[in-house]
Amino acid sequence: MFRLFAFLGLSLLLLSCERDTPSGQTHLTIWVLPNFPDPQRDMETLLKGFKMEHPGIDVEVTVLDWGSAWTKITTAATAKSGPDLLQLGSTWTAAVTEMGALVSLDSLVQIMGGSQQFVEAGMETAKPRASDSITSIPWFMDVRPMFYRKDVLAKVGVDPAQIHTWNDFTVAMTKIRDKKLIVEGNLVQPLGYPGKNDWNVIHNMAPWIWGAGGDFLDSTATQSAIGSPESIRGILFYLGLVRQGFNEARNLEKNTAQVSSDFDEGRLAFWLDATTKTIYLDRPQFLGGTGKSAAARNYACMMPPTSPTGNARYFVGGSNLAVFKFSKHRKEALKLLEYLTARPDVQLQMSRASGFLPALKSTYDMPYFRENPNRMVFLRMVRQGRPYPSVHYWGEIETSILSRRLGNIFDLVTAAKAGEWPEEKIIAEIQETDKEITRYIHQQLEHKPGLKERLLYWRREQP
Repeated sequence: MFRLFAFLGLSLLLLSCERDTPSGQTHLTIWVLPNFPDPQRDMETLLKGFKMEHPGIDVEVTVLDWGSAWTKITTAATAKSGPDLLQLGSTWTAAVTEMGALVSLDSLVQIMGGSQQFVEAGMETAKPRASDSITSIPWFMDVRPMFYRKDVLAKVGVDPAQIHTWNDFTVAMTKIRDKKLIVEGNLVQPLGYPGKNDWNVIHNMAPWIWGAGGDFLDSTATQSAIGSPESIRGILFYLGLVRQGFNEARNLEKNTAQVSSDFDEGRLAFWLDATTKTIYLDRPQFLGGTGKSAAARNYACMMPPTSPTGNARYFVGGSNLAVFKFSKHRKEALKLLEYLTARPDVQLQMSRASGFLPALKSTYDMPYFRENPNRMVFLRMVRQGRPYPSVHYWGEIETSILSRRLGNIFDLVTAAKAGEWPEEKIIAEIQETDKEITRYIHQQLEHKPGLKERLLYWRREQP
């Protein structure tokens, strides 16, 4: 019975995308995800300018939740009945492109001034590796800077400008750990990060793997690389922050919101989070922010530390916008797509409301970014960041294999007895992860004749 109601609900959602308004206006539909503090209202506010410029186009916004969005989007793509325009997480674009459901946007991008107008990491997902065309356009970017307490670092004599490498970071956290600072009634721990009960698990670990010179997949994306010595070294360093007492083991049982709250309430000196956190740190309590909390009064952002070799590569995520091939209002959908992605003023409005970063490069020339030290850190991370491989099977690797296997690794750490460290078991689990990913990729390549050759050709063509 539940499945029947779920199917009927999705069918009504798809059918609602097909109607036109009685007035004769074009009725355009867009599916988005909860990008804002108030997703429906804030998205409709973002569209006010478009509606004023195009009074003949009515835009209906539907906000999907992250938990069911993937199912609804792929169902719509298969049924060829859904919205005109839709938001895709950057790691989803390759899979929906492979389904043959998206309009080619090469001509539109040229009209906009070319792909160089957008952040490079965003364009890597806009044209998936095995695709002949650009099938989506970057809408906004997502990076995870290091938030820190200026007052805490000052009390232990650490200059944040001198924290560059993992070694510098270790020295700073050692001073905080050993000092046992009490600030405004709270014992301040050096760092906090959650374990498997967190949807950011892969994103949190990526910079340490890449920083050590490792990777998740090889350069052709045709086999796993997480079992390489470099990848293992990065994972062991990250987990070692628990072993050294910088991150309390009990944090591994928490989720992002809980550890983030620990930072807000003054119990952590360092915390890695998305740039959207600034929305709440800078917002008074009566508007839903953290107001005058210890963190809000004393925070700043820095680049996450790099490995001793100086290899700095940061995870860049975000979302793209695409047009379904079966849209009955393709011309109008392309106008809206251009409005949301190619206008610096609209990109700025999006960024200010959501806390995410623009995908359009020229937006960063505005004072909102140039005159704010934290946002300049975000800009540097966008420039030095990288997305996950834009291949259609990455989503399953990320959400199923890696999430489960890294969860097993966190279980090993939390189950370890005092004075013991399960390094051999951790390495064995990483190696099993490596084998499982490679098997899965080979299965995908077997089901898609010619895909491996296209991926190898893509790699050869890269500078």
